Amino acid sequence: MPAPNPTKRDGRAAKVASLIDDGRLDVFADAFYTNAARGGGLVKVVPEGLAFEAITRDCLLPAGVDPASGDEAKRWCILFEEIAECDAATTIVLFLDHESGEMVMQAIAGPSCDYDVAMRIIARAIEAKPLSTEPVRVRPVMPRTTAANDNESDPVDPWARAKHPPLPDGLLPPVLERFAKVKAETMGVDPGGVAAATLAVCAAAIPDDIKIQVKKHDKSWTESARIWVALIGQPSAKKSPIISAASAPLKEIDDELYREYARATAVYEALSKEEKKSAVRPFRRYMRMEDTTIESAQEMLRDSPDGVLCLQDELSGWFGSMEKYASGKGSAKDRGFWLQSFNGGSHVVSRVGRGNFHIDNLSISLLGGIQPEPIRKIAADMQDDGLLQRLFPIVMGTASVGTDAPAPPVVAEYAALVRRLNAIEKPKAGMVEVPLRFDEGGQAIRAELEVKHQALAAAWQDVNLKLSAHFGKYDGLFARLCVLWHCVESAGARPASVVEEDTARRVAAFLHDFLRPHAIAFYTGILGLSDNPDALLATAGYILSRGLETVTARDVCRGDRIMRLGKTQAAERALEQLDALGWVVPIPTLRRDSTAYNVVPRVHTLFAERAAEEERRRSEVRELIKLSVAA
Repeated sequence: MPAPNPTKRDGRAAKVASLIDDGRLDVFADAFYTNAARGGGLVKVVPEGLAFEAITRDCLLPAGVDPASGDEAKRWCILFEEIAECDAATTIVLFLDHESGEMVMQAIAGPSCDYDVAMRIIARAIEAKPLSTEPVRVRPVMPRTTAANDNESDPVDPWARAKHPPLPDGLLPPVLERFAKVKAETMGVDPGGVAAATLAVCAAAIPDDIKIQVKKHDKSWTESARIWVALIGQPSAKKSPIISAASAPLKEIDDELYREYARATAVYEALSKEEKKSAVRPFRRYMRMEDTTIESAQEMLRDSPDGVLCLQDELSGWFGSMEKYASGKGSAKDRGFWLQSFNGGSHVVSRVGRGNFHIDNLSISLLGGIQPEPIRKIAADMQDDGLLQRLFPIVMGTASVGTDAPAPPVVAEYAALVRRLNAIEKPKAGMVEVPLRFDEGGQAIRAELEVKHQALAAAWQDVNLKLSAHFGKYDGLFARLCVLWHCVESAGARPASVVEEDTARRVAAFLHDFLRPHAIAFYTGILGLSDNPDALLATAGYILSRGLETVTARDVCRGDRIMRLGKTQAAERALEQLDALGWVVPIPTLRRDSTAYNVVPRVHTLFAERAAEEERRRSEVRELIKLSVAA
């Protein structure tokens, strides 16, 4: 098969070639989407000198396509076979044209495949961006309207709100599940909130030197059981009583440590000057901190290498303490401290007036509560550095009337568990202390979740960046929860050195059947489905009220009262998000400044009632304006 002749490029192909040469991959991706939408495409940008035969020989082609057939192979390289001689890193992206007409993705690793370039291309071409050897098609999982006798995914309802996720049975360690349910009944509160609070307390009780080696061969990635939990609900949800009940055993341990320190200090102070020279000054070990500044937290952590639990009845004060400096400089330092405390590790303090000192392990677990309105404002105003996304948000259910009965045995069992966890020692393999490891089945589950988490983060990236970033932390959080489950369910002074498949499976189920739905309920229900929920809902409402079949950002800005006051970029962003939510499909074009979208016909069928409501609302607004002008 002869190599393509560069002189025969049509205008479009030549433009795409120049865009690649100039590094304009975003526009190149649009051009690729044009090709894919026509039923194309195999893309391979190869080093100069490789002939077209290399493309069909080295790459996976759709079933039934004969690489030796020039015409048939060329059909799968409609546009880009003419730029095969570009001098660039090898990138292979294959789109299969299934009988259903769906375009799905495979990324194939060539001898020098540039994954970053491939992902940036895919980001503009399809809804999901995870690397896989299997076809992948992902869309954000949200409450949907269903159509009878239809197996296709329906467009997401942007007005829907995720319901309060219940606590599943049989996934938590038994003692924690029993405690959560019994305490919830006694207090008249949401058992999921109690369960999450006990997880934070138990994680803080486990010494930080008990870690898990996350991957089989990578010894550098280890995780401790440190987690952050935020209970989110109205004052009537009884967040503070839940925090108090869950943290009571740890507070008792901390009080005992203080009394021991006070006694030792009294003995030390009674010594003579000469005796003090050979004596060791007592140090204060902490298990908890509450109303504290960064400076005092640093002092507390100097002699608390196993980590502490930060208790915050009102997380609004905790967030607010980071904004105490008007210039923002102090705020950035405070946020940096808390971000590092989530990761753990050594920390050096060097301050004028306080001297220099070393913290062996800057490790803080967190348990707090906050109301929906304050956290909504905090999330809107805060810089997006990942601090919020480190929290496990628990959206509290409605509280009820509790019961008045003697404390059941499980309350004492829970207190004894926290004490045992605080005294637990590192696991051993033979006579040597070692980190925890997954068995083969557990490692397989972890690897499967890594792909799943990448897909989740990618699917939400175009709709809700905060939620996408939260999902991006699930690999590490899964490992931390496995440490927690394993230690809680262990017996004796040391846990076994291997985390078994059953533990990993139950943790994975708890993460995705309980914690993930709570995250979706928080980020989409309390904070809003998208990064700009007003713009998204206004654009969706405009499409419905006008019965549009095609739409552009200019149309939205001209026709919607809310969007008219904003910038075109907001409308463009809203349409991109509606594309990810299955409402619209971009019409292929090489121009980035005038993207048009076809409205998915099912939108008008599934949301007919909402369309009528939107039209009534807009008519009422027009009438009010008319009356106001007349007056």
